[in-house]
Amino acid sequence: MKFLFRWAFRLFLVLVVFAVALVLLKDSALKAYAERRIRSETGLDVRIGRLESGLFNSTLTIENLKLYNTAEFGGSPLIDLPEIHLEGDGSFLASRKLHFKLVRLAVHEINVVESQNGRTNIVGVLAKLDKITSTNSPAETPRDWEFDGIDTLSLTLGKLKYFSMKKLGQATEFDLGLNNQIVTNVKSLNELSSVVMTAILQKGITILGDPVSSAAAHKNPGVTGKQPHSK
Repeated sequence: MKFLFRWAFRLFLVLVVFAVALVLLKDSALKAYAERRIRSETGLDVRIGRLESGLFNSTLTIENLKLYNTAEFGGSPLIDLPEIHLEGDGSFLASRKLHFKLVRLAVHEINVVESQNGRTNIVGVLAKLDKITSTNSPAETPRDWEFDGIDTLSLTLGKLKYFSMKKLGQATEFDLGLNNQIVTNVKSLNELSSVVMTAILQKGITILGDPVSSAAAHKNPGVTGKQPHSK
């Protein structure tokens, strides 16, 4: 599970950096370019339902983003993101620091697939994202940007599904059950991954066969309960 979240948040970082780099473009050009860039970097087909940027208030909203598996893994959606909403502090272009006043991230589902030869769909994608976000990446990649925290994160996590094409009939589904979970003062991507796991622990969910409890939730005061939000 930690491996899956490591992949998910590296993907999130790449999407955020692309979004910031494109914020000065018109929305019509932005959507097409974002799709091409994500497709080029991940090797996966991508569809974006709506993309809207605010030049003067440093906001960006992506709705109904879907990344699709390759034919080797059945071509089904890998990840379905109903919403990514970013509100920056207005200084990111000058400082090249990614600091957000508000992030809303909604994940409807993630589909992990084992192919007939035993490969898992997320392994190849994670390797590409590791290369993109490494310090040895080309200058145009996220290495030039520093993640500088999120003041408030509203997180929705739906389902995590596992299906094996090698072992037909073997399928598992986990309902993570987070709905507008509020996390505050996130300082690093590692901390972001940690607080997500903590939020899941609060739910007392059994993950990949390992029963978990809410005990670890007390270690992170930045995780709070469900709160409403307005767009």
